[in-house]
Amino acid sequence: MTYYAQIVDNIVTEVVVVSDDIIDGAQFCTDLLGGQWVQTFMDNPNKNYAGISYTYDLATNNFYPPPAPAPEPRPE
Repeated sequence: MTYYAQIVDNIVTEVVVVSDDIIDGAQFCTDLLGGQWVQTFMDNPNKNYAGISYTYDLATNNFYPPPAPAPEPRPE
């Protein structure tokens, strides 16, 4: 199985699994679902697996998690 992330304005909006029988998974996803699709890898130690709201960097062909939310202020 291969994994593809849909990218909208460099943000991941969906991740799908595609059979290894499909030769061009990104094109398959585009034809079936529309939009821009990029392959993501679960087992590549040099790349991050895409998740919803991750940012895609075309220059590095990598995905980066969204920033952590700011902590809530503690009552005094």
